[in-house]
Amino acid sequence: MTSRIEDLALTVATSISQIGDYLRSQSLPFPSFDVDGPVEATLKDVQIEQARQDAMASCLELFSLLQGPRMCLRPCYNAAPMHAIYKFEIAQKVPLVGDISFTDLAVKCGLYEPDLRRIIRFAIIYHRAFLEPRKGYVAHSAASRQLMEDADVRDGIGLMFDDFYPSFARTVDAIETFQGQEPNQTGWALAHNSTHQSTFEYLAEHPSRAARFSGAMKFFSSTVPGNSPSHLLQAFPWGELGAATVVDVGGADGYVSMLLAQSFPKLQITVEDLPHIAQEGKVPLPLRERVRFEAQDFFQEQNVKGADVYLLRWVLHDWPDKQAIQVLRALVPALKSGARVLINDNVAPGQAGLMPLIPEQFIRELDMIMLAAFNAYERELEDWERLVKAADPRFGPIKYTQQSGALLGVLEIEWLGE
Repeated sequence: MTSRIEDLALTVATSISQIGDYLRSQSLPFPSFDVDGPVEATLKDVQIEQARQDAMASCLELFSLLQGPRMCLRPCYNAAPMHAIYKFEIAQKVPLVGDISFTDLAVKCGLYEPDLRRIIRFAIIYHRAFLEPRKGYVAHSAASRQLMEDADVRDGIGLMFDDFYPSFARTVDAIETFQGQEPNQTGWALAHNSTHQSTFEYLAEHPSRAARFSGAMKFFSSTVPGNSPSHLLQAFPWGELGAATVVDVGGADGYVSMLLAQSFPKLQITVEDLPHIAQEGKVPLPLRERVRFEAQDFFQEQNVKGADVYLLRWVLHDWPDKQAIQVLRALVPALKSGARVLINDNVAPGQAGLMPLIPEQFIRELDMIMLAAFNAYERELEDWERLVKAADPRFGPIKYTQQSGALLGVLEIEWLGE
């Protein structure tokens, strides 16, 4: 009988062999840290993508087993280097072609050279960001090139280190201090000196941070394939609706609605968000007859009456139960009999270890972000059922589906009232 570590090693070897054969057959590049290495790691073939997931999960478990239980308890590595790289725009000051000396780069960044060296070398070893091709010189890797070229990547890094990490550091203080579930009783509120308001109210008063938050959400969605809205397009029979009206509640910049409108040309879609977000909404010319933006506070009574579908994608997981129930109740006056409320959100497993390792790690990471920033949580299916019934007993039973490879589930709820 083989041991667990031998089984894991075999899984890795088998999966990598499948991936290698596939990449060669499709004339695709192999993963590389080089500056011109491929950006997208996800593979289009479903079976080969599963092999990639299996290899990663097995590698993580194997690493944990081999390092031993005490090392598993070691705190996460220092976040200061990546924060410094973001704050001082170090990636933007390294040439895309060739390299630059630590001495010259320190001058460009206005940093003490020994500090810059330790920051860069930590990032090379732990994050594969940058390369040191020769002693004392810095060049780009594939990862640091993304920081240089993609504003959404920079927004994601900035949000994590400027906003979320200080919030994590105060989360235990918030639990001890408030012992409550209000959205202003959080690590974020303590870290940002904003205990009088929720995180979203804080962002509304700080437009530059709100813009960065929006860019970060695009980055996080694009880097985790299971978050792709393509799963939503496949999980619900949009094409069967015909010339239906859809309201994208809390739809931000309308990215998901644009995809829906492009894929299903009979849909009429209203994208709703707060005024400062809705007024920034831009609809491509070919879609302007079918997609529009409208200001709407989703805690207030819904303005668009009698729509066929009200979509809440990644909205309710940001709010504690009391506020999430308020959002659902605000829809009720607008609902016609047979209307659907679609919740496209995370559905957490009811027991640790039931999901494959990497998707569950993502869910658990988000769950802690929800605690630190919003006093919300990633709900299990039973939590969603309880939430919907508490909002109004006239909501029908939840029809739950989750596409293969998707991290977000689709909870379809029919309005059974008049």
